[in-house]
Amino acid sequence: MKHLFVPLLLMMAMTAHAQFTTNDTTITNQLPLSLSRVKPTQDEKTTVQLTPGKWKMTKNRVLTGGLMFLAGAAKGFNETLQFNYKGFSNVFPKANKFWFDPAFSFKNKYKDHDPAKGAAFPLSTSVLVMFTDQYHLNNFIHRASLTAALVIKIGEGKKPFKHYVYDVLYYTATYQAGFAAVYYPFKARNPQ
Repeated sequence: MKHLFVPLLLMMAMTAHAQFTTNDTTITNQLPLSLSRVKPTQDEKTTVQLTPGKWKMTKNRVLTGGLMFLAGAAKGFNETLQFNYKGFSNVFPKANKFWFDPAFSFKNKYKDHDPAKGAAFPLSTSVLVMFTDQYHLNNFIHRASLTAALVIKIGEGKKPFKHYVYDVLYYTATYQAGFAAVYYPFKARNPQ
């Protein structure tokens, strides 16, 4: 039965009608608001116009650039913990390895650090995994920052193509700056 649910749902989406269409005006006149009486208007304000001018730093770009920097820093910290943990432990020798070292911390989501015993608390192996160790918390911060930056950028209006190119360069630079600010100082202290 459960194998039929998805195809049935997809078929319902294909056959569902979102608009009421008919040529019978007696039915539409009985509706509280007859769309047949609404006349389309040509208004100059409804046309999409490009934002003129040069690309400049705005509050929106500062905010979204900061979010991209944070996402890059979270990714850099994850890479540090995963591949340069000794460099991290040289800087922070008293750091709790059961929280920071992915070789040990991945077991925090399980009861008594034993995967055979199941989850340490409800949803600790799925939705709430970010509360079990630093690696998963960094993943959460990384994805949440990228998502927030994307959602904020969607609200902007249409721009000339070169502004999109400048945005790509700016956001790539801020992301990489965040990554480099966290990753390379620890990598330099990692014994080879």
